[in-house]
Amino acid sequence: GGSGFVPGEGAAVVLLKPLDRAIADGDPVHGVILSSQVNHGGRTNGFMVPNPRAQASVVREAFDKAGVNARHVSYIEAHGTGTALGDPIEVDGLQQAFAADTVERQFCALGSAKSNIGHLEAAAGIAGLMKVVLQMRHQQLAPTLHAASTNPNIHFESTSFAINRELRPWLQPVID
Repeated sequence: GGSGFVPGEGAAVVLLKPLDRAIADGDPVHGVILSSQVNHGGRTNGFMVPNPRAQASVVREAFDKAGVNARHVSYIEAHGTGTALGDPIEVDGLQQAFAADTVERQFCALGSAKSNIGHLEAAAGIAGLMKVVLQMRHQQLAPTLHAASTNPNIHFESTSFAINRELRPWLQPVID
């Protein structure tokens, strides 16, 4: 329902260790990173106008490197700034990445911490990561706020995604 973003402030620290070392040290393990990828947005009309093909490519590379089929993904923590142009581009890029594995629709919950805490600028990514880890820990998906009406430029019914608007259990997908 928004047409812009609300700035916020935040800072966070996450300790990353190789899994075998964390287990040997007796550390609590809250999550395991199977893959990470980075890229440049490619040719765009500016910083706030990402390239959906570049986004699709980096997500697809991360799935392939991790050996993950997109149909097995039940939640995506989106960048989701609430902008009329940026959000449709992000969903388009994600949909392109998912389309290589499935034609199923609206099976993957989509959320963004920004609706709850604002855009934390440099801490936005780590805030999203912490939200995902907390959701895994509590086995619940937190609601995305202010999403009663969606961007008219995103046709969710033709994507793999559905906005998560309520607190609900995070159920693992059951796939034949």
